[in-house]
Amino acid sequence: MMIAKLSEAEIDQYFSEHLPYRTRIMLAHYRMTRPAMTEGHAWLEPCFEASVITGRLYLNVLGVFKDDNGKLYRRKNYRNDDVTAEDLGGKFVDLANLPVADETLFVNFITMADKASAHLTTPRKHTWEDTHEAIGRICHYLKSHLYDATGRRSLDLESHLATIET
Repeated sequence: MMIAKLSEAEIDQYFSEHLPYRTRIMLAHYRMTRPAMTEGHAWLEPCFEASVITGRLYLNVLGVFKDDNGKLYRRKNYRNDDVTAEDLGGKFVDLANLPVADETLFVNFITMADKASAHLTTPRKHTWEDTHEAIGRICHYLKSHLYDATGRRSLDLESHLATIET
């Protein structure tokens, strides 16, 4: 039997404070790149980086990691202070049933997050153009595997998914 690392009050705090805060960070770049908000890029660049790092954070919460060979895997042992979807009452993404398109998108997204955003590395080409599509898919899995699985709502996720699904 697994011992819960979070109390019910702490889980409630994650859903009321921490997750909405991170979701707004992840969606900020997308929202600011809409036609009405495209003047000047100095403020867009940090938003882009924050969006990518937060997207990677959420993939990790959902159990999605990338190995050095470019394959997705689910970590079996998290650090004691890491909070996962299961700790919050949700479930991990089933990598065996992940559509190939999502797998490719996430491998490229995690690589970019690791090599272009989280670390200063030698130059390489990144498919930054796919970032918004990857974030849309991350939102989909956050909603289905965390919010829906726990019977909770995220107005940020719901409004974002509604704008990209229409």
